Amino acid sequence: MGTLEMEQSLAKFHNGTLTFNLQRAALSASKSLDLVLYAKDLTENDAWGRLYGCSDKCAAAGWGDKYIPNYCEVNLDSTAAELSVPRSRLNANRSPLRIYQLFVRLFGNTNETRTPNGTLARNGVGKFNDINDAALRSLRKMGFTHIWLMGVLQQASGTDYSSIGQPADDPDLLKGIAGSPYAIKDYFDVCPDYAAKPEKRLDEFKLLLERIHKHEMKALIDFVPNHVARSYGSDVIPELNFGTRGNDGAGDDMSIFFSPQNNFFYLQPDGHGPPLRLPTCQDGQPVSPTCKTVAALDERRTSSENATDRRRPPLQKCDGFFDGEMKFGRVTGNNVASWTPAITDWYETAKLNYGFDFTGSSKNVREYPNALTPDKPIPDTWKKMDRVLEHWQAMGVDGFRCDMAHMVPPEFWNWAIAQARARQADVVFVGEAYDNDPAKVPGVDPIISKLHGGRSNVMFDLLNAGFNAVYDDQTYRALKKIYEGPGWANDIDDARPDDSIFENSIRYAENHDEVRLAAKSQWAGVGKQAGPAICAILYGLSRGPIMLYNGQEVGEPGEGVEGFGSNDARTSIFDYWSMPELVKWVNRGRYDGERLSPEQRELRSFYSRLINLIGEPAFRYGICIPLNGANRDNPNYGRLPNEQPSGHWLYSFLRHDLESSQTFLIVVNLNPWKSLKNVRIVLPGSAAQSIGLNRIAPESRICLKHRLAVDQPISVETTASEATGAGVPIVDLPALTPIYFEMSI
Repeated sequence: MGTLEMEQSLAKFHNGTLTFNLQRAALSASKSLDLVLYAKDLTENDAWGRLYGCSDKCAAAGWGDKYIPNYCEVNLDSTAAELSVPRSRLNANRSPLRIYQLFVRLFGNTNETRTPNGTLARNGVGKFNDINDAALRSLRKMGFTHIWLMGVLQQASGTDYSSIGQPADDPDLLKGIAGSPYAIKDYFDVCPDYAAKPEKRLDEFKLLLERIHKHEMKALIDFVPNHVARSYGSDVIPELNFGTRGNDGAGDDMSIFFSPQNNFFYLQPDGHGPPLRLPTCQDGQPVSPTCKTVAALDERRTSSENATDRRRPPLQKCDGFFDGEMKFGRVTGNNVASWTPAITDWYETAKLNYGFDFTGSSKNVREYPNALTPDKPIPDTWKKMDRVLEHWQAMGVDGFRCDMAHMVPPEFWNWAIAQARARQADVVFVGEAYDNDPAKVPGVDPIISKLHGGRSNVMFDLLNAGFNAVYDDQTYRALKKIYEGPGWANDIDDARPDDSIFENSIRYAENHDEVRLAAKSQWAGVGKQAGPAICAILYGLSRGPIMLYNGQEVGEPGEGVEGFGSNDARTSIFDYWSMPELVKWVNRGRYDGERLSPEQRELRSFYSRLINLIGEPAFRYGICIPLNGANRDNPNYGRLPNEQPSGHWLYSFLRHDLESSQTFLIVVNLNPWKSLKNVRIVLPGSAAQSIGLNRIAPESRICLKHRLAVDQPISVETTASEATGAGVPIVDLPALTPIYFEMSI
C-alpha cells in the first residue's frame, strides 16, 4: 500500500466537513484503499508534532508519535454493496499466530527411565515420527495455528553417529550429553537423534512438515543468528561454512579482532592465550556436569565385564581444550572476549560477526548498509544467513523463531526478512528480544531511534525490520511479581509498552527459558492452578500472538535434576529426558490423554477453550481498554482489608471490535487463596464511549455471559448507568478464577 499526499487530492472544507477526491488512475489496479484521516500540527514539538484528532476514535490526541490501530478500507469497485468497512491493525491480513512450542527431543518420548545425565540409549528421545496425525489433530483442535518445532537444527552432541559421518563432539564443548539446541553445528541439517533412520533424517523431517500442513497448521523452526557451536561445520553445504568465503579459498583474517567481512571475532594473542581455555576442567579434573558424566561413563565402560562395552571406543576426554582453537580463539556467544571464559558464559558457542564491532567506541560504527551509509557492502555473514533461510523455506518451513534477535543489527533483519518475503510473502518471523539487555544492538535509523518521545527501544527497530511479533517479557515479569513480591495487578498496566509494540508482541506464561507454572518453588507454590488466571490475562490482552509450551497444558512441573539441567523449575533443554505429565497425554503415541487425572483433563480443556476463543473478532481485531486505573479508588474492586488502593489481586480489561461490535469484559481474580466478594467493575466514560454505551438509553439492559465456562455458565445483567456508576456487579469471584464475559449491548 502506498501513501498519497493530500496535495494530490482535491481537498475542500465546507461546513466542518472535509471532502477530497483521489485520482483513480493514481491507484493503479488496486481493489481497495486503506484510509486513515488525522489532523496533526508538525510545526510543534521539534517536528514530531501534536495530534489533534483522527478518524480512529481509539487514537489518543497528544504530543509526538501516536499509534493508530484502526483504519477504513475503501472499496474502489463502484458496484460494491459497501463503500467502506472499518478494519483493525494495518497488518490485519496476517493471520493471528497461536503457537504451540514443541521440543522434538522430549515431546514424543515415552521412556520413563529418566536417569540423570542418561544417554539416549538409556533415557530415549522423541522422534519426528512421534509427531503423528493423532498429535497434530489434537493440537489443531486446541486452536493452534502454528507449531514451533524447537531444537530441530543439528546441534553439538555427545551421541556418536560415526556410522553416518556424524561423530560425537568434544565434551568440553557440550552442555548436557544431548547438547544445547542453541549450539548449532550445521544450519542446513537436522539432528539425527530425531530420525528413525538417521541417514534419512531430512526426508523424515520433510514428511513431518507435510503432516503439519495436512492438518492446516504451519511450521516454525529456530533461526539462531547470533552464535554457532565452536565445532560448526556443515557437511550438507560445506562451501557456506563460516570462516571461509565460498570456493575462492579465502577465509577470515584471524590476525585482527574485527573485520566487516569476517564471520567471527578473533581474540588477539596475549599472556592468556592462545590456546583457548574452556572452564570445563580445573587442575586436570572435570568440573562441568557434562565432563564429569563423560569421565564416569568412560570409567564404567573400560572396567565393564561386558565384552561389547569394552570393544566400544572411549569417549573423548575432557581436558579444557578444543582442538579447533589451539592456535586461535573466538569471542563467546554472549560477547565475552576472553581466552578463559567462565562457566556461566556461553563458552560452547562462538559469536557471529554481522559487520558491527560490539566493543567500546566502535559501537557507533556500522560497516554494513544502513540509513546513514546505505552504500556500504553487504557483509559475508549476511549472505550466508540468507542462504540458511532460503534452504529451509525451500523445504517447506513457514517461518522462524529468531533466537536473541536483539543481539543482531536490525539492518540485517530488514534486509534478510525482505529477502525471505520476496521468496514467500507470508513467511513468519517471531523475535526473541529484550530491550533491557545491555547486549542489544539498536539501529541507526534517525526516525525509528526517536520514536516514543525519543526513548529508544530495540523493539521498534525489530518491528520496523519486518518481524511479525517480538517477545513481551515485561508483562510476564509483572505478573510473576504479583506472586513473588512486591507486585500488584495494577502494575500490569505500568508494564505496557508503546501501543505499537504492545499490539505486536507475543505473550507466553512458559517457554524453555522460563520456569514452569506448576513448579513448587515458583509462583508462590500455587501449582498448575495458576495457569488459567495467568494465561487469561496474557492471551487476551492484545491482537498479538500467543504461545504455549509443551507440557504447560497438563501442568508439567519441571521438578528434579535431569543432568546439566539442574533442579531449576524448568524442563531441561540439555539432556535426554521425558516429561512425566505430558507422557500421560501422549499415552504411547495415542495422544488421547487416557492417563491424565480429571484435573489435568480440565486444565487442558480450559486452554483449548481459551485459545479458540481468542480467535474471535474482539480479540483478533479489537482494542484493549485496561480498567484497573479507573478502579483504584473503587473500594468494591476486590479490595481486601488493610489494602489501599484497590487492584492488588484483581485485574480487568475490555476488548472491543469496531466492525462486529463484539465486546468482552475480562475479569480475573489472581489471588490464590481468597474469593473476592461483591465485586464492582466501573467502566469509565472513555471506555463506555469506545464500546458504544453512550449510544443507548441509560437504563438499557446489558447482558454478560461467561464464554469460558463449561457447566452452569455465569450470567450477569446490568445497565449502562450502573456500569458507569456503581459498576458491573459480580457477586462472587473465586480464587484464581478468570471470567470472559461477552457483553450484549
